[in-house]
Amino acid sequence: MKKIFLLFLLLWQIYPQDIFAQTIVTNKKEERLTIINATSFPDYFPISYRTQNGNYSSLLTIFAPALEQMAEAENFKIEYILKNKYSDAVENVRRGDIDILLGMYYATKQYSGLEYIFPAVLDNPVYIIMLPQNISRVSKPEDLKQLRGIYIAKEYFSDYMQSNFKNYNMQPAETPLQAYEKLFTGEADYIAGGYYYNYVEICRLGLKDYVSFSKSPLWKMPMFIGISKASEHHQKVGKALKKYAAQADFRQLIGDMLKEWVQKAERESQGVVPPMFVKKASAEEKTPADEAAQAMEEKQQNK
Repeated sequence: MKKIFLLFLLLWQIYPQDIFAQTIVTNKKEERLTIINATSFPDYFPISYRTQNGNYSSLLTIFAPALEQMAEAENFKIEYILKNKYSDAVENVRRGDIDILLGMYYATKQYSGLEYIFPAVLDNPVYIIMLPQNISRVSKPEDLKQLRGIYIAKEYFSDYMQSNFKNYNMQPAETPLQAYEKLFTGEADYIAGGYYYNYVEICRLGLKDYVSFSKSPLWKMPMFIGISKASEHHQKVGKALKKYAAQADFRQLIGDMLKEWVQKAERESQGVVPPMFVKKASAEEKTPADEAAQAMEEKQQNK
């Protein structure tokens, strides 16, 4: 009996200490992690957040793979925060309640007081979208002067782009559906907008085979990561972000995830039936043969 007791005592002395030592190591490792909060656009897919199967407690972003790579090397833990309004997200970063803003445009008043991380990690090019038979009319901004343009108010643009909208008398449409209906019903000649956002929207609306993008972007909107100057981690996180943003592999991870999300949206939208205004526009559209026949008929009537 005494031997059993001594054996039990010996085991108690060995294993609890080992387990306790492992716990101490784990706790110390967790203590070394710096918790960093990041936020982004709430409703600008594919650049904004998306949920994991509708679960808002599990957020995904195109910036995540690159940030997680940085976090692992720098002993950070990134926590993503979704705000219902983008203005609230920006204000929270400005106050220092959130450390990082994922996606912001240069020289734009909304971001005053935030620090830009250079270089830009993404480009959000602005294209012209038209009906296929008209797209050859536009290759440069000056070609828009005699045309009626619109843009989607739900998109996020730089101040520079907003000034272009005014210079070319472009009018806002509240939603993608309203914008594309105006295009098909002839109320507008073109839509100006970010390529990725609009490509996803035309897929979702079943319009991918009915509209065309200009051969190249007419404007570019470099997109940056921003950091709060009021953040308690400002210097530490800013130094890390500058180091990684300068690396091509870091930027490539963001670009690859963006392309993957666009392709996923395209696959998920296969078979979507386009809105009725597409059929109506197609029915009213005249072919060259129709126009020739009409001209012949008018000529005969005038004899």
